[in-house]
Amino acid sequence: MLLKEKFPKELVEDDICYKIKRVYDEENKLALVHVLNSYNKTYKVLFYENGERLSNMSIYNPETGKEIRNITYRQDGKTISSVREYDTETARLLCTTFYKPDGKGVSSIIECNEAGTQTQFTIFADNGEVITQSL
Repeated sequence: MLLKEKFPKELVEDDICYKIKRVYDEENKLALVHVLNSYNKTYKVLFYENGERLSNMSIYNPETGKEIRNITYRQDGKTISSVREYDTETARLLCTTFYKPDGKGVSSIIECNEAGTQTQFTIFADNGEVITQSL
């Protein structure tokens, strides 16, 4: 199945993600969708709960095979709850962004150093202003 969507150039160069593999659980419910690029390498994996609700999505560096982003969704399967960003080469956690219930406003951000140790924690007010910041 050919996807018409062209993905960010920095993630897949000029590849178009084109192959989808659906995996089902023991009850024949959709468990995950594995998306491959034109070189047959993993681009992203979408995980489902109860065969219906998207729970999270992992995006991979097609050259290294390492996870570079993980998006977690709220109970509706559409609204973003959090996003974890990883180093494209080492796959070490760089930061985690938590979103407000609307999935748009940022609630807090945890930043990490190259060793994966938390270096900064920032909490935001509803208007986007920093409430508190710690190191």
